[in-house]
Amino acid sequence: MGRKGFTLVEITFVTGIITSLSLGVYTAAMQRGKAVDCINNLKQIYQGIVMFVQDNDCLPNAKFFPSSQNDEKGIHNILKSYGIKGKVLFCPSLPDQLNKYGTNYIWNDNVNGKRLENLLPTIWLLTEMTAVSKDIPPPHSGRYSVIYSDGSATTEPKINLYQK
Repeated sequence: MGRKGFTLVEITFVTGIITSLSLGVYTAAMQRGKAVDCINNLKQIYQGIVMFVQDNDCLPNAKFFPSSQNDEKGIHNILKSYGIKGKVLFCPSLPDQLNKYGTNYIWNDNVNGKRLENLLPTIWLLTEMTAVSKDIPPPHSGRYSVIYSDGSATTEPKINLYQK
């Protein structure tokens, strides 16, 4: 006579495999969602940059990274009057400890005062602050979110921070 049903060990084993797969898929989906949020944040910030350029005929004279939340040269403070504030200034994949300066994005200060239309489309304007560290892994599955001078936003495995 053949065996009927499953043993408790077999059921537990199969349940464990299914749970592990489900958690893996969920984690991957959450990471992709945060990468999309980050790209959308950068696109919104870019819209503020465009409004600033329309008012001033050139890109802002901002710091690479602000020294405090109140830093007048922080891109977060420069764009505040254009409606750029709150969560849009933070990559959701970076730890909250990196949010204490008003933003966790860095500004390409090589473009300060330049006319947007005179820049090559491959010049980056903003990316995550972790792009400056070789010790911290990129936040989006080995990639950094970046917005370029033409308004295109994507993720890249490496950012050339010294590009002018």
